Amino acid sequence: MQHQRLYARPQSNLSFIGTNVRLEGSLLFAGKVFVEGEFKGELHGDGHLEIAEAGKVEGEIHTGELVNHGRTRGSIFVANRVELQAGCSHEGNVTARKIYIAPEAKFEGRLMMPDVIATPASKPWISKRRLQIASGLVLFLAVGIATTAISRESPDYFRNIWARLDAIWEARVGEWLDSSGPKNPKLQLEEHQRRYIAEAAQHQSKGEFDKAAASLRKALALKGSRQNVARYRLAKILAQQNQTTEAIREIQSLLQRTPGHIEGMILLGDLYVHSGQLSKALEIYRESYLREPEDIVLKRRLQIVESRVRSVQPEAAEPTEEALDPTQVLINAERFISGKEPARAVNLLRGAIEKAPDNARFHFLLGAALVQMNRRNEAIRAYEKVVSLSPDWLDGYIRLGALLESKGRDKDAIALYEKAGQLDLNDIEMKIRIANLHKSRNRKKIAHKILLDLLEKNPRSSRVLVEFGVFLWETGKPIESKKVFLQVLEIDKNSAPALNRLAWFHRRDKESLDHGIKLSKRSLEIQPDTPAYLDTLAELYYRNGESVKALPLIQRAIELDPGNRYFRLQLEKFKRASRK
Repeated sequence: MQHQRLYARPQSNLSFIGTNVRLEGSLLFAGKVFVEGEFKGELHGDGHLEIAEAGKVEGEIHTGELVNHGRTRGSIFVANRVELQAGCSHEGNVTARKIYIAPEAKFEGRLMMPDVIATPASKPWISKRRLQIASGLVLFLAVGIATTAISRESPDYFRNIWARLDAIWEARVGEWLDSSGPKNPKLQLEEHQRRYIAEAAQHQSKGEFDKAAASLRKALALKGSRQNVARYRLAKILAQQNQTTEAIREIQSLLQRTPGHIEGMILLGDLYVHSGQLSKALEIYRESYLREPEDIVLKRRLQIVESRVRSVQPEAAEPTEEALDPTQVLINAERFISGKEPARAVNLLRGAIEKAPDNARFHFLLGAALVQMNRRNEAIRAYEKVVSLSPDWLDGYIRLGALLESKGRDKDAIALYEKAGQLDLNDIEMKIRIANLHKSRNRKKIAHKILLDLLEKNPRSSRVLVEFGVFLWETGKPIESKKVFLQVLEIDKNSAPALNRLAWFHRRDKESLDHGIKLSKRSLEIQPDTPAYLDTLAELYYRNGESVKALPLIQRAIELDPGNRYFRLQLEKFKRASRK
C-alpha cells in the first residue's frame, strides 16, 4: 500500500509546526500542515494534515485528510481518509469515510464510517438510449437553424412550432438530464447533511461565520446522523460571535441528547464563565473532570473557577452536617469504586440519595458499586431508577440491559436496547446487541432482518459484516459465511475476528491446515490473549498432529476464562493425544 512520504523540504502550500514549538488555542488552516511540535486545542481545515513521530496533538481535529505518525488525543473528524501509521497512538473517537490502521498502531476509541457506501458498477456512457437522444438533439438543432431565417416571414406559425418543441424537450430530454437513477432517500439525506457541514467549515475558514452558522442550521434541519457534530460546531460559532445565550441553548440541547459529550460539557462550562455564571461553570467542569480525570487543561480550568468562586464568596458559611455537596459525593464515590471499595461507595451514595432522591447520577454510581459487589438485583433497581429520572441517558439503558441479559431476562433487555437505539439512531453496537438477543431466543428471522438492515445502511462496515458472517455460520450456512469473512478482509486485512473465523474453516482440511495456522497466528498478533483465538490455534495444532504445541495455548485460555467448561474439555483431549 502506498503512503505519502514525510516532507523533506518546504513546499509552497505547506505549513509547519516545528519540533520546539508548543501552541494552544484554535487554528484554522488550508493546504498542507505538518506537525512536529505540540498543539492543544482545535485544528480546523479542509486540506491535508500530517503529524510526525515527535508530534503531539490534544483536542479536536477537523480536516480533509489525516496521516498520523505521532500521538493524538481527542475527537477526529476527517472528510475523506485517515491513516494511523505504525507507532502512532490515538485516544478518542474517529469519524472518517476511509481509514487505514497499521498493525503496530495503538487506537483506543470508537470508529464511525457513516459515509461509506457501495460503489455501483460503471455503465457504458454511449448506450442505445443516449444515442437516440443525441440523434434527437441533432435533428432539433437542424430544424432550429433551418427555420430561423424563414421565421421572419411567418413569425406566429414558427412560434407555435417552437412552443411544441419546448414541450417535447421538457417532457423527454429534460427529464432524462435531471434524473440520475433511483437513490436511497436516507443516503441522500446523509450526503446533504455532510455537504452542509463541509460547506460550513469552508465558510468558517474564511471568517464568514454568519454563512457557516446558516449552513449548520440547514444540516440540523435534515435530522441525519451528524446532529451532534452540526450542533456542537454551531454552538462554537455562536460563541465566537459573542452570542452566548444562543450558544448555551444549542449545547444544552446537545447534552440533553448525548449527556456524555465531553467536548460539549467543556464548551458549556466556558460559556458559563464568559457569561459570569461561575457556580454553573464550576458544576459542569467538575462533572467533566469526573469523566476525564487525566485532562490537564480541564483540571486547570476547574482550579481557576474554584479560585474565582472562593474569592467572590469569601465569607460563605461553613457547611453544616446536613449540607450536601453533590459534586463532592460523586467524586468520593468514584474514588471508592475505582479503588475497589464498593461498600464505602454504597454507604455514601445511599446517604446522599436520602437527601436528594431525584439525583440520577447518585443512582447510576450506586448501580456500579452494587455490580462490583455482585448484588445484581439491587443494581437492576438502581439503574431502573436512573432511566426513570433521566430517560435520555444512554449509558443507563446499556448497563441495565446488560444486567437483564445476565439474569436471563432477554425480552426486557431487547425492549430497553430498542428504546436506547432511538436515542442514537447511528449506534451500530446497540442494534447488533438486539440482533444477538433475538438470535439467542431462537428468533432468527428477526435477527436476520436487523442485520440485513444494518448492512444496507453500512455496506462496508467490517463490524456488521463480521456479525453477519457469524450469524450465517451459526444458522448452518458455512459457505456463505466464509464468503462474508473473505469480504471483511478485503475491507480490513487486520480484522482479527475474520482471520480467526477463516482459520477455523481450515480445521477439517488437512491439506490447508498450515494456512489455517498462519491465519490464526495473525489473529493473535492483532488481539493477543483472546481465549477463543487461542482455542482455534490449539485445535489446529491438534489436528495437525502437534498436540504438544496445543497444550500451553489452551492452558492460557483457561487462565483468561477459568469458568469456561469447553476449554477444560479441550485440555483433556489434547493431553490424551500428547500421551500417544
